Amino acid sequence: MRKFVFLLTALSIIVLAGCGGQSESNAASAAENYMIALAEKKKARVIALSCKEWEESATLEVDALLSVEASISNLNCEITGEEDTDTYVVCSGSLDLTYNDEIRAIDLSRRTYTLRQEDGQWRVCSYK
Repeated sequence: MRKFVFLLTALSIIVLAGCGGQSESNAASAAENYMIALAEKKKARVIALSCKEWEESATLEVDALLSVEASISNLNCEITGEEDTDTYVVCSGSLDLTYNDEIRAIDLSRRTYTLRQEDGQWRVCSYK
């Protein structure tokens, strides 16, 4: 019986420890999903992944890509910090834009995205 209680306690601790980092990985995942939707020019998805205050900027970002081919290479996003309700995420990889057989790679690590929970979901609110 003691072994059972010990195993149950150990399992509970592992599960709870896993839940503690869940919010962080969701913010990074939301940033990744935003970048993928942007490259795929899925305007409705990009807007859904944006804070209400960022929706107009998100729309402009998608519109700016309409005349080029876009793809994402080696995307990986990680949380770099938190302040009040903001979570900061930096992504590595590139947004590759092709126009007339010329490829321009935009280094994603040069931007820090600000994400915030809005309506219970992580959303991109800005970048610098």
